[in-house]
Amino acid sequence: MAHLYILIPLNLLAIGLYLRARMQGDLKKVIIYQPGSVIISWLIAASSLLQPETNVANTIVVLIGMGIALIGDFLNLDMENPSVVLRGLVIAVVAYLTYGVGLTLVNGFHAQDLIVGACLLIFYVLFMAYLWPDLGEMRIPGLIYGLVLPFTFSRAISTFFGTTYSTLQAVFWSLGTLSLYVGDIEFAIHTYKRRLPVMLGPILYAGGQLLIALTTVAGGP
Repeated sequence: MAHLYILIPLNLLAIGLYLRARMQGDLKKVIIYQPGSVIISWLIAASSLLQPETNVANTIVVLIGMGIALIGDFLNLDMENPSVVLRGLVIAVVAYLTYGVGLTLVNGFHAQDLIVGACLLIFYVLFMAYLWPDLGEMRIPGLIYGLVLPFTFSRAISTFFGTTYSTLQAVFWSLGTLSLYVGDIEFAIHTYKRRLPVMLGPILYAGGQLLIALTTVAGGP
């Protein structure tokens, strides 16, 4: 576990540098720090396999989902380009569905999931109605993608209701996927409704991936 005292601060530094590069519009640095921060998160997750009581299934879900997300991190740099945005949506759908489906396979369904799912579905409908007039050709992709992170977030919250995950792991999963979700909400508002003066997306995305990675080393129930 001593390696975490190096990898976590290093990851936080990379996230800070990624945010600065995005704010400066320096894509040459973005291509280093954006995937770099997620690579460190991936290494944190992979290191959990060296622990004697690791939830191997959870680690595999994280490694596969984060590995797919990394592909997008290398390819999706200029997020002002509509074609890049669309490509990013496709890769993100696969990555985040990997998280959501994986959590379902590992943790199962629970009665409380119906309440959580209903609340998130209502928010999805309201938010899509808010964006709809301005989405243009992105309406169908937006409808599809808009369902993915609420689904994944709901599966993360479900970890509180089962016996597979500890409370700390459930907190990391929920905060991590919520961070990704809020980051995408911010991006959608910035891109399709009104330009935001400050974008926290880099922190929300890379920080969310770090929190998800920490579910693998947080210990089981």
